[in-house]
Amino acid sequence: MSTENVTPQVGQQEEPVLMLDDKKYVISELNDEAKYYVACLNNLGMKKQNLQMDLDQITVASQGFTDRLKEVIDNPPEEPEVVEAEEAE
Repeated sequence: MSTENVTPQVGQQEEPVLMLDDKKYVISELNDEAKYYVACLNNLGMKKQNLQMDLDQITVASQGFTDRLKEVIDNPPEEPEVVEAEEAE
């Protein structure tokens, strides 16, 4: 299922069209229940895209932390030398 704009002819406005099972439906001509389902599917598509973007960001951040962890393990920071103070008698 997809929506697309029909190429306008002279004097016509573009109308959103739904492609479903290789058939085109002008959305404004659908009944209210069908329009609701089209809106739900469009909304779900946007949510899916946003979730994919979030997942991409999490993947990149996770790889960055993994790279930093490997760096710290392979090249640990030098521990400062602990000098014990002499006790005064």
